[in-house]
Amino acid sequence: MGCWRVAIASLEAHALCRKHFIDCCEVELEAHQRRLEENHLGDVSPEPARRFVQQCLPQADNIERSARDLDDLDRERLINLIFHAAELGGHLRRSPRTVTSIAIRVRSEKPGQRWEEKTETRLISRYGAFVKSQRSHEIGENLRVVRLDNGRKAVARVAWHVRKKRGQSEVGIEFLN
Repeated sequence: MGCWRVAIASLEAHALCRKHFIDCCEVELEAHQRRLEENHLGDVSPEPARRFVQQCLPQADNIERSARDLDDLDRERLINLIFHAAELGGHLRRSPRTVTSIAIRVRSEKPGQRWEEKTETRLISRYGAFVKSQRSHEIGENLRVVRLDNGRKAVARVAWHVRKKRGQSEVGIEFLN
């Protein structure tokens, strides 16, 4: 029996209305959470859970922000879904994070907007870092990063950016090489 509502999201290439999207995400999230609690995903690849979070989270956020006809219950379900999917995603890291301060030089070579800044990391993993910055960044912006202690270089992409007080920014970068 098909659904007569308009599809507004999809999971695993299945178009879903808002009600079925929320229902499916809640069931799937609960299953992944249970697997995580039962065996810490030790016996199961974390990839399906990671794919679920990557599909579910941005769509749930978009629906919650843009839907004009959400009732209080659906809004609450979406907010809970976003929170719990983000929490699950935090347990599915590709590599552990290490709190460490490493002096680095970050450079943008964007035509017409080149700049360079000395800063430091706050957290680092095999795949990226969390850094302080005096500049505003664009998500997707490519950067060159050089460790000042050993000269090692990397190409990175801005994954997220948050502007803080007094002109400071916090930037999440993903290493591309």
